[in-house]
Amino acid sequence: MMIDLKIENIDIPLKPDNIQLKGSIYYTSNTPSKAPWIIILAGFLAHRGSKFVLNFCERFANAGYFAISYDYRGHGETKKETGSFDFIKTTPKIFSDIHDVISWIIETQSKRLLDNKIVLFGRSYGGAIILTHGFIDQRVKILIALCTRYDYTTVQLKIPNDLVKQVSPKHFICKDPLNNERILLAHCKDDARIPFENVLQIKEHLGLKSENVLIYENGGHSFEGHRDQLFEQVKEFLKKL
Repeated sequence: MMIDLKIENIDIPLKPDNIQLKGSIYYTSNTPSKAPWIIILAGFLAHRGSKFVLNFCERFANAGYFAISYDYRGHGETKKETGSFDFIKTTPKIFSDIHDVISWIIETQSKRLLDNKIVLFGRSYGGAIILTHGFIDQRVKILIALCTRYDYTTVQLKIPNDLVKQVSPKHFICKDPLNNERILLAHCKDDARIPFENVLQIKEHLGLKSENVLIYENGGHSFEGHRDQLFEQVKEFLKKL
């Protein structure tokens, strides 16, 4: 049951470009005064008002975390400032913007941030952000990437090689014993958008144990029918914080 959900709409400034990302913070009256923060990253062409994003923002808020989501450049309310989304032109900055979002939380929300505990949670396009710029940002304690593409050379859209290297987890991730304390993956075998083989490639590249990879026989790209189970497994992994 959802406790009285509270929502704060905020602006996250990107000073070099003189624009602001429109975002929202979710919590409840039972959220501790200081708690971990979970940044929820939307999928391709989605935004902070999308059902999947809202669903997990509310779940995490109800579980005692501060959850925050934001509209990427060219998406949702942020589109009013940045103009329309162009995959080739806009994507590199969308991926690197996560560093500024993390900095904003640390610099402006320190009174509500418990021990700099920041978690990234995202699906598809959001998962790729997590396993690229999120992976290299050591301020992030835990990375949870759902149905994430390993290498963007596999998409139908013709992407320049230099861009592929900026958005493919293949070019960012590496093996490290600490990955098993930091990274959780999930994928459904019948995902029609991101081939299941991608999660196996990421698992091998990171050197993850099997328990760090949640696999569902069905559920598609949105984990239909498995969201309750997924959330409980994610909560268990977050005990590592």
